[in-house]
Amino acid sequence: MIGYARAKEYLFTGDPLTGAQAHRSVSSIMPCGRGSRQRGRSICPAPGGSASRAIQWTKLSVNIGLKALATSILDASIAYEALSNHTKDHQEAVNAFREKRPPRFTGE
Repeated sequence: MIGYARAKEYLFTGDPLTGAQAHRSVSSIMPCGRGSRQRGRSICPAPGGSASRAIQWTKLSVNIGLKALATSILDASIAYEALSNHTKDHQEAVNAFREKRPPRFTGE
């Protein structure tokens, strides 16, 4: 929902995401608060005034690609995470955390 570039920023920096930052990121897509319900209804009218089955099936169709993409990304991410657990840098991160000091990464 926040886009690949912003997601990469958070993933690459490892910086914690505050509630306010998360709210701003999502609110830029669909502003919260006053008027958001009317905006939502202008995009997708109330079910009683539309073809609910057509809307339901359209959502399912659109989400097929997103689900496939999410699944493949998740599978790859888990595999890479497992690989990173066997590196010297990972052990250095664990040691630095235990010793309450900044890590000294070597890229190994």
